[in-house]
Amino acid sequence: MNTITDSYQKIFANKKKIMVVTAHPDDLEIMCGGLVARLVADGKIVRSVKVTTGDMGSRGVKISQTDLRNAREKEDTEAMTVLGINGENNVYLNLPDGSVENTVENIGKIAEQIRLFQPDLIITHNPEISIVRFDKDNSWFNHRDHRTTGQLTFDAAYPYSRDLLFFPEHFENSLAKSWSCDEFLVVDNYGHPDSVYIDMTDFVGKRVIAHAMHKTQYDRESAQDSADFFTKNWDPEGLKNFETFRYVKAD
Repeated sequence: MNTITDSYQKIFANKKKIMVVTAHPDDLEIMCGGLVARLVADGKIVRSVKVTTGDMGSRGVKISQTDLRNAREKEDTEAMTVLGINGENNVYLNLPDGSVENTVENIGKIAEQIRLFQPDLIITHNPEISIVRFDKDNSWFNHRDHRTTGQLTFDAAYPYSRDLLFFPEHFENSLAKSWSCDEFLVVDNYGHPDSVYIDMTDFVGKRVIAHAMHKTQYDRESAQDSADFFTKNWDPEGLKNFETFRYVKAD
């Protein structure tokens, strides 16, 4: 394997606000928990937008949808606090879990967050593939909600959050403004020619703690296993932890 270069300064030196748009609670921790912890420690402002509350993800346990929703929101709030995301920057759009549709109405919900927050860069899911290939031995399904959320986010960023005639009701809020964001980090793009690597060695502990807060889904051991699997494979000596993304800068 070639030497991995940390792209943090190259990408984020001139950034102040970063938005992470995910389908479910706990997606952020798996996708970019270490990066988010690093961004917050560096004084950046991060907004986490969850499209659903993950209230269908019972994992075979008998529980009501309402009870699971309440539990997952509580877990997620605790996880976000660990990472340094609180208050108005912890957002739930409350779309139905497992039934996220690519509609103009749903594009508008994300476009509204972009207009309110005005991010310099957006992190989101890969909308392009149904099966993610991590390496020659590991592949998995790309959740339908993930694919749709990624597409909604790209559509919201262009042209819907920019053009004033889309969703003019957003501007009843004085904080909203026309906004164009043309830089993205896309997850689940392993081995892509545009792959970049972010060193999060000093923040892997926070990633694991935040991930383990989602007790209806994971325990501490599985959170640690997830961090080891996703972040150690990129360092030939196994001494550092990197999260990997596809870096997109649209013209």
